[in-house]
Amino acid sequence: MPYPVPASRLLPPRTAKEVRRDRPRRLVEEAFRQSPGVVLAAGAGYGKTSLASEFSGVYVALAEEAKDPAVFLWHLLAAYQGRAELQRVAELLEAGAWPRALEAFLGALEPLGFHLLVLDEAHRAESPGVLKVVQGLVRVPDLRLLLLSRRATPFAFLTVLSERELAFDPEEACQLAKALAPELPAFEVERALSLVRGWPLGLRVVLLAMRRGLKPELALESAEGLLAYLAYGLPEEVLREASRLALLGEVPEAEGQALLPYAEDLLLERREGKLWFHPLVRGALKTLLPEAEARGLLTKAAEEALERGEGIRAAGFLLEAGRLGHVADLLVQEGFSWLARGLTYTVLRLLAHLPEALRQGRRALDLLEAEALRQAGRYQEAEAAYQKALRAGETRAYLGLARLFLDTVEPARGRPYLEEASRLFPEEARLLLAENLLNEGRVAEAEALGFSGPRLLLRQGRPKEALARLRESEDPGLHRPPQNHRESTLLRSLLECVAGDAEEGLRWADRGLWEAEVLGSPFGMSLAQARRGHALLALERLEEAKAAYQSALAMAEGGPARLKVEALGGLAALGDEEAYREMVRLARTAGDLWVEGFLTLMVAVAWLRRGEVFCLPALPLLDPFLQALAEAYPFGDGWEDLLRVYPFLAHKTLFSPPVARVRRALWRLGRLPVPYHPGVRVEIRVLGGFEVRVDGRPVRFRRDKARLLLALLVAAQWEKEDLLEALSVSPGEFRVLWWEVVNALEPGRPRGARPYFLRQKPYGLFRQAPELYLDLEDPKAPPAPPYLGLDHPFLDEVSRAYLEERRRELLQSPRLEDWLLALRLDPLDEEVLRRLYGTPAQDEALRLRQRALEELGLKA
Repeated sequence: MPYPVPASRLLPPRTAKEVRRDRPRRLVEEAFRQSPGVVLAAGAGYGKTSLASEFSGVYVALAEEAKDPAVFLWHLLAAYQGRAELQRVAELLEAGAWPRALEAFLGALEPLGFHLLVLDEAHRAESPGVLKVVQGLVRVPDLRLLLLSRRATPFAFLTVLSERELAFDPEEACQLAKALAPELPAFEVERALSLVRGWPLGLRVVLLAMRRGLKPELALESAEGLLAYLAYGLPEEVLREASRLALLGEVPEAEGQALLPYAEDLLLERREGKLWFHPLVRGALKTLLPEAEARGLLTKAAEEALERGEGIRAAGFLLEAGRLGHVADLLVQEGFSWLARGLTYTVLRLLAHLPEALRQGRRALDLLEAEALRQAGRYQEAEAAYQKALRAGETRAYLGLARLFLDTVEPARGRPYLEEASRLFPEEARLLLAENLLNEGRVAEAEALGFSGPRLLLRQGRPKEALARLRESEDPGLHRPPQNHRESTLLRSLLECVAGDAEEGLRWADRGLWEAEVLGSPFGMSLAQARRGHALLALERLEEAKAAYQSALAMAEGGPARLKVEALGGLAALGDEEAYREMVRLARTAGDLWVEGFLTLMVAVAWLRRGEVFCLPALPLLDPFLQALAEAYPFGDGWEDLLRVYPFLAHKTLFSPPVARVRRALWRLGRLPVPYHPGVRVEIRVLGGFEVRVDGRPVRFRRDKARLLLALLVAAQWEKEDLLEALSVSPGEFRVLWWEVVNALEPGRPRGARPYFLRQKPYGLFRQAPELYLDLEDPKAPPAPPYLGLDHPFLDEVSRAYLEERRRELLQSPRLEDWLLALRLDPLDEEVLRRLYGTPAQDEALRLRQRALEELGLKA
């Protein structure tokens, strides 16, 4: 059921416009030229709402219950009803999926073009979740956001206008006095303005009181003392009726007929058939009501809200009335249904008001709190709350603990609670038990109990089918925090990395990270960073992958130990053997041996892509896909059938073998149009020296001229006669050198096969080969003189041309770091040195020059 948002919160009040506030209006307009969001941050009565009403746009007034981001989104949905296509957003909110609803809502705003959104009383809804929504709103193109708040924090990332800018100046005070009390002399108006220090509402109240004969003898600088000015000269029965009606903040206009003649004195505002009391006026008038009467009126308002089906609003009235027992009973009755609608933070907020003594005898509250904490991703607190509920005799806490350890993927810890839950609640526990069996690697038993879906397919060794199932889903899985990593965004990221497109895997991991940040879930953020690391590992962006894995580990601190497993596996894939041992230990402790096998094979394949063979241990609980990978490792000749069954291994995915071995297999399958493929990767590094590696192993040439021949082939393309002359060799000697180079780059090449990495007619290096790495063509390679140690005039000339071109490119850069790189190429370059004088890099530049002079045996 949609959250009912009162219509009065969606239209700005029709306030009096005695004063033209041109000055602050211009300030707001100028601020919008610099920022998409502006905050009017000032105390009550500084005219924030009146000023905002001068701008046309979408208006929403917020209340305390909007601290819950789901409720906040319902308010935005109501405000934009009829302006944008919001059906999908409403469906997601109905399902409790507020992060996904936020994403859909932001997308729905983009077609609207340029417009303004005003969020009034923003301080009342201040919470981490709402702040994430606000941050999303300011990123919408063409949306301008105006927040009205009594506090600048936590909205200081926007442009803030404070009380100083919103206070009345003398000209505005005179305008107001002419409208309200024209008989007052100017010096009295100036005195009143000085007493209230520019406070607009205070000046209004003082001027009205002065009009009725009261002298401004007391300084009215805040809400304190407001009642004395407000009540001066008003009939006692009017004040009493006003205090009774003000208690609720707003009342139907028909009920407040008696107040209409005094609307100006009471600062009443009209909003869509209702009378609205200014918050300060409401606070002042409430003090006139006896406490018992106030409690009775608030209780009655709560009962009426309940009759309208507005349970959360009723809880707010009951809290204000101090009827905490009624709040507790309401939570027992409706709390679980609120959780099902995604109102997690509302439940936690209301529970926080209840003292421990009040919870005695209401066992369901402990269970409710545990469920809410679990949905909020606060797993340690949730576990403690479930245990407390168990001690109180609430046996359904067994189901909750089982769900918690499914959320954290700790099947060993979940098993005893599942056994007890299965005995007490066999039908409800059946699918939970099935999922736990899946996490233990007992896939057939899980399926027999009715478990299905992408995770089952993945653990059955059918990753391509699992990915297809997720891609076909209009909306994969449920979206509340515990589900994100299991059936939705982050599972999609993992499956894309395994059997799809690693770039898509990275996109879904980033989306999962955003969702987790919106939810404030460290668990989700840690897992999202680990999945980002997997995508970056598959894309061979290794430094970025390492940073993602390290970030995942840092975020996992204090969470379930199982959360560290994927990040540790990622660091192991990058070469950290200690991380691998810790990964194995934690996976076995958690009882998830399938993950141990999955990550071990990820590590082994990543090592192989770097040119190292990982010694595979005996791996338990491998599915058919992982078992086939283990048997094919390290992917020598004969693994072509595996590629035929799992064609995604030929692309950049998590288990893709080195590209050379993939292309060799494709050639053996007849799918690669080359006469021969050597099945190796060749690295040629010429910067700072000359080094050749084949599958990670350095090549040692028997003849120095063979090494020189390869360097010449890297540097240029040659006609045979020119190459013979450059080497000063005969045709017979050249033939010997040629085949030495060919056989060094392509070990095991059959006799008569045409070379793969080298070309003839003209002679040169086949630079387009995907299996070839040449540092000269790597933009990230640090600049250094090429072909050092090779004494040949042609290579000397090529080196000079390269260094001059590289120097020119670096000096065109605006970055000091690039200028320093240019100096490293030639530390005695006076032009570069002069450029670095007077910069933060000057000292480093002088050190480079001094070191070069010392190496030459010269003095500075």
